[in-house]
Amino acid sequence: MPSAAPCSIPSPPRMARLEVLFEELSELAGQRNAIDGRIVDIVAEIDRDGLCATTGCKTVAGLVAWKLGISPRNADTVVAIATRAEDFPRCTAGLRDGRLSLDQVGVIAERAGEGSDDHYAQLAQYATVTQLRTAVKQEPPPPP
Repeated sequence: MPSAAPCSIPSPPRMARLEVLFEELSELAGQRNAIDGRIVDIVAEIDRDGLCATTGCKTVAGLVAWKLGISPRNADTVVAIATRAEDFPRCTAGLRDGRLSLDQVGVIAERAGEGSDDHYAQLAQYATVTQLRTAVKQEPPPPP
């Protein structure tokens, strides 16, 4: 159970321990991002080739939620990225490479305008998901 003690300035041994833990978190996050990138590629193939109809699922997002055991909202994010992967090749490459997260690329795929891949691929390297949401709110939504 996590301690409810307030954060204080860590002592050198605690700081070293945090460094090790942060390094492991970073490595694991990169691996998860790369796995999510492969999932997006698979979903894009299923959608492109019309394979969803074979399953009895009404939507690709429904299929993704079912097969991955994720929420419908997260499935919508995966499908949005898969659908717009060609519009955002650098962003989706960042996901596959483990540099960007599904949430980061999802914000971009769901709201960013065409032709903004270079801009968002660069911004997403340094921006939080919240900052990306704020940035894309400045743009009109993509056409349906």
